[in-house]
Amino acid sequence: MSPQEARRLKTAKKIQFAAVSLAVRDGLANVTTEAIAREAGISTRTFFNYYPYKEAALMGPPPDYPAEAGEAFVAGRGRLIDDLARLIEAHLSRYLDEREMIGHLLRLSETDAKLEALRNSAMLARRAQMRNLLHRRLPGSDPRLIEILAAAIVAATNAATKDWASGERPDFIASAHENLTMIMAAAELLGKNQPA
Repeated sequence: MSPQEARRLKTAKKIQFAAVSLAVRDGLANVTTEAIAREAGISTRTFFNYYPYKEAALMGPPPDYPAEAGEAFVAGRGRLIDDLARLIEAHLSRYLDEREMIGHLLRLSETDAKLEALRNSAMLARRAQMRNLLHRRLPGSDPRLIEILAAAIVAATNAATKDWASGERPDFIASAHENLTMIMAAAELLGKNQPA
């Protein structure tokens, strides 16, 4: 990441923290873009250089997979689950200092349809990124399997995020790793007979 990209990310995160803090304190309906800009110590014009509206500011920068870790995953030659675990660790470790804010964001999205739609859209974007990485890692694989696997991976990390942010699981990375290994156990359920 270049110094300019790092500065831009830092400002985007500062705006996000301000937006979430105000929404928690005053209620999302009472928060304006002007108030977020003031809380973040920037101009309203600068706010709009980063986000088009307040809900986007609450969501923050897109939580894309780190480019370097993604390329390492594509080039990896180990077991897929092990290389995937390294990619997910690189992805999630960037958020370890944001537990409280993520918890607030998840709770806010439960009560605001626009924010929930943005969260779902972000998850779909991450699933598309994972699908692309898997296609590159496993060329020639059945696209249906890739789609199903990408969806399962994102669901596993999303569940880990919720458990960690709520305080149910103290170790974010360990929770995500455990959930990833559960994908195989979940697939085995499909072949089992149900007890009578």
